Amino acid sequence: MVKFMKKFDVIVVGGGPGGYVSAIRLSQLGKKVALVEEKDVGGTCLNRGCIPTKALLHVGEIIKEVRQGERLGIRAEKISVDFQKVQQWIVQIVSRLRSGIEFLLKSYNVELIRGHASLKSDRSLFIFPQKETIEGDSIIIASGSTPSELPFARSDSRRILTSDDIFKFSSLPRDLIILGGGVVGVEMATAFSSLGTSVTIIEIMDQILPGYPKDLVSPVESSLRKMGVQIKVKMRVNLCEYTSGGDRVRIGAEDGTSFESDHILLSVGRKPNTQNLSLESAGVKTDEKGFIKVNNKMETNAGGVFAIGDVVGLPFLAHKAMEEGYYVSEIICGLRDHMPKIIIPSVVYTDPEIATVGLDEEFAVRSGFQPLIGRFPFVASGRSLTLGRTEGFVKIIADGKTRRIIGAQLVGHCASELIGELSLAISSSLTMDDLASVVHPHPTLSESIIEGIRSALDRAIHYKNKNNLKS
Repeated sequence: MVKFMKKFDVIVVGGGPGGYVSAIRLSQLGKKVALVEEKDVGGTCLNRGCIPTKALLHVGEIIKEVRQGERLGIRAEKISVDFQKVQQWIVQIVSRLRSGIEFLLKSYNVELIRGHASLKSDRSLFIFPQKETIEGDSIIIASGSTPSELPFARSDSRRILTSDDIFKFSSLPRDLIILGGGVVGVEMATAFSSLGTSVTIIEIMDQILPGYPKDLVSPVESSLRKMGVQIKVKMRVNLCEYTSGGDRVRIGAEDGTSFESDHILLSVGRKPNTQNLSLESAGVKTDEKGFIKVNNKMETNAGGVFAIGDVVGLPFLAHKAMEEGYYVSEIICGLRDHMPKIIIPSVVYTDPEIATVGLDEEFAVRSGFQPLIGRFPFVASGRSLTLGRTEGFVKIIADGKTRRIIGAQLVGHCASELIGELSLAISSSLTMDDLASVVHPHPTLSESIIEGIRSALDRAIHYKNKNNLKS
């Protein structure tokens, strides 16, 4: 006879951003919820990704500002970094946030079960190491993703690393080779080069940050090179091995070029955490890459089994997983019959930052729009000048017929804090005229958004108008 440990309304597998948000929202709606997590709540984002990376980037930003302070009349003769203290500070931040999530789960009566879950059916899960079974009326799979590796380069957590390992350094690495110039790669390059590590990025495509428009990437690439980062593009690597002494790692490219470093960071994408879930026991289907297939309710082909976050595919963003977790909870509770359209901004936390939302100019044209483009450079912003951060620009795209805002791209200081206003504009179907009438405080970086919009309408005051519209 099968003995069920407990019966729940909903069981959530995975305590990352999507998982814990869905568990809390379900509890708010009166459901009895279990959250199963085999490691730490907060998932990759909190423990090994977003939060520690941004903390390390902040340290690097302070160091960079001090080093460049002479232009402002600030002289710092010598700067040193106590990397162990930096690591301790990061650990404190992560621990505080993790404790806060655990407190919230407890306050909402979410039962946190620490262990590995695998499906026994579409209504039951086996929990290890407890060796117990639990069942629920619905199941949400939010198991996330892990870093991908290469056939000839596997992480050993010593000198060949993934982003899961990078924060285990006890001392600042002397040099670091990053295989892959995507978002994670360039963020890590920004952080460690600012701290004094010699960094080399090797990217197979013809630019770092493949997929981003070149005009957004150029200021970032320029900044990285000024920090001493070597950038090698259109380079295919086929060898990764330890040197004879075992204290260095050698990278070999197909063109015969080779590099050596203390450490190698594999930044070559991510794969879904589906291998050990026994999805076949519930008949849950995946695609050829292992990502779980879902419909417009985030429900799998097995009725009552849902999936959210990285495990369903791109984009791999914590805020995307959170929104899916929030809304799928309301779907399960009958408040919605499908997922709403979500406008998802994306940020690259380099220096300067890149932030995008909606359509870029090229995609807008391919989608049948006649785009109206507004642009404003930060070099023309009074606030940017007072900060000594004039690189980059604001670019806003609207439908040329209706002037409805359909996209925005920013590169510059604090771009991550500015993109929210444009996400709201797109979500609310606002036009350029709507946003142009909003008063912003002076001097601020956010004024650049309005100036960019007004430039598209031939109304800009602090930048030369180019569109010659009659408005």
